Amino acid sequence: MPSIDEIANGWAVRCDAGLLDAAQTQALETWLSADRRHRGAYLRARATLQWIDQARDCDDRAITPVQIQRAVAVKPFPPTIHVAGKAIRSRWAIGITGAAAAIGAFMLWPSSPDYATAVGQHREVMLADGSLAALNTDTALDVDYSASRRDLTLRSGEAWFRVAHNRARPFEVKVGSVHVRATGTAFAVRSVDEGVRVTVTEGRVLAWIDGAPHKPIAITMGDQAFLRQSSTKQALTITEPSPAGTDIEQALAWRRGEIVLDGQTGSEAAEEFNRYNERPIRIRNARAARYQLVGYFQTSQSLEFATALARISGARLSSNRNEIIIE
Repeated sequence: MPSIDEIANGWAVRCDAGLLDAAQTQALETWLSADRRHRGAYLRARATLQWIDQARDCDDRAITPVQIQRAVAVKPFPPTIHVAGKAIRSRWAIGITGAAAAIGAFMLWPSSPDYATAVGQHREVMLADGSLAALNTDTALDVDYSASRRDLTLRSGEAWFRVAHNRARPFEVKVGSVHVRATGTAFAVRSVDEGVRVTVTEGRVLAWIDGAPHKPIAITMGDQAFLRQSSTKQALTITEPSPAGTDIEQALAWRRGEIVLDGQTGSEAAEEFNRYNERPIRIRNARAARYQLVGYFQTSQSLEFATALARISGARLSSNRNEIIIE
């Protein structure tokens, strides 16, 4: 049976040759999502391809095919690979595993997250225990399950979890020094510069900060809590429940691909749109920055929002490939 590294090498070779169709791309994504080790092996294989490519373009004295060949421990793929009825001859087919071993001593491979989204992307994943994780824009999440625990690390961004009930295996999300624990509930966690925001949509969770002098706080359905961290002090702050969960729905409108504005200023709204779009909105007009707004937009409608704000505030709108400017 092929090892994880051998399978990863095969995917990397096929991707490099440009032969992955839509179905194969989906199959690759499924394989990458199945185990955190798959992503690490695939990253190593892709990096090795780039390394070999650069080596071929360098002076022969820097590294030679003989040096690479001596490092080869296994050759999982023949020089000719058949994909979807086509035979391709890949310059990487022989030596990739050995090359990875040869340069492994000189490189520290960056660890990729188990699940991630790009800017503007939303993604839902079913975890191994049956829990659901919905990832918002620009989010990175690690999952580490054992027989007695379900530990997750939110590296960045925002995620909403519907937790499969299992009192014997606590479900705990860590963001820096902040911990949020549940056994069976639904809640969202968002990492921001000042700390972590927790929004509970079902049940209750416990939240605390490592090393903080106070006890964990309970956050129940309809509540939002902000766990603030600074270099001088740590504090837990919980807000009052909003009427009929209105604020909760607004905070989690991203799950529907929406941004809900209900009294936010132009600056606050622009900051929210900039989370989802590569081309940011820059507000240089003071009246537009202070203007309070009410409305619904799709997360991708940054230009439409900026156009509306400029019109109602009497500002001037301009845009280029890099940014949208209100002045």
